[in-house]
Amino acid sequence: MNPFTAYHIPFLGLKAGVHTFDFVINESFFEEFEYSEISKGNFTVDLKLEKQSTMMVLDFSLEGKVEDTCDRCGKPVTLEVAHEDRLIVKYGDETKITEDEILVVSQAEHILELEQYLYEYAHLALPSRRVHEDEDECDQDALDLLDDLHEDDEDDDIDPRWEALKGLK
Repeated sequence: MNPFTAYHIPFLGLKAGVHTFDFVINESFFEEFEYSEISKGNFTVDLKLEKQSTMMVLDFSLEGKVEDTCDRCGKPVTLEVAHEDRLIVKYGDETKITEDEILVVSQAEHILELEQYLYEYAHLALPSRRVHEDEDECDQDALDLLDDLHEDDEDDDIDPRWEALKGLK
């Protein structure tokens, strides 16, 4: 059985207009992807699908929490994340994805498989820097060790050629 059938939408029978769908993606979802950055996370996805005669517009809204490692101290951190994205689906001769984030589906298709998009949007929700909001929540021993290492680097002799560059403005 396909573990992603919950993320498939049979659009052939949908009438023109706006339709809403709700999904939950969690650890079991991300386990199905070999190189997922998210191992522990829980997202709710609200999808608004507007079906028109020549295309469909899908508006995704993801919110959730992800457990990761703090970039500052290495201690586990829980991040609250949110992301919104849009996917345009047009009808064509063959199924393909264009450069403009437009999915073209062939007339023979009748199901939208959304798992790859949900996976990508969840990863786009991740912040580039993953740290505790308050530095006091960080592992103080790790921060002290990093400070000590940084001080040791500053004490090293500086090559006089680089020292001369400090005076340039």
